[in-house]
Amino acid sequence: MKTLLNLKVVSCFLEFFDDYPMPMLEELEFTFACESRYGSDETMIHGTGGQILGELRRLLADVRHLTCLAVSHLLLDISDAATLLDDVIVHSRDTLKSLQLLNITRSLRSTPLSV
Repeated sequence: MKTLLNLKVVSCFLEFFDDYPMPMLEELEFTFACESRYGSDETMIHGTGGQILGELRRLLADVRHLTCLAVSHLLLDISDAATLLDDVIVHSRDTLKSLQLLNITRSLRSTPLSV
């Protein structure tokens, strides 16, 4: 819950600056402390998903001109992971020097994602 609250606060702050949000923000690191548990039907539930994924997407859409981005331990479905960085590409493709992705999906994929 603390992660979700922190993301909402930062996202709301960034939304305040429509034209150029947080011009001094050059580096962003997000690590999700993933919890695994069993659902009511005895299936394993783990990963980011839901509100936290929505707030992370909103945050990434509002940040401009990043030079370094590190995202880890999201454990997303492959379909969610395929579009996670779309806004980063639009807003930071010319300035991004370092991109670090670790455990973005919860399953292995033998073929690359289409861009």
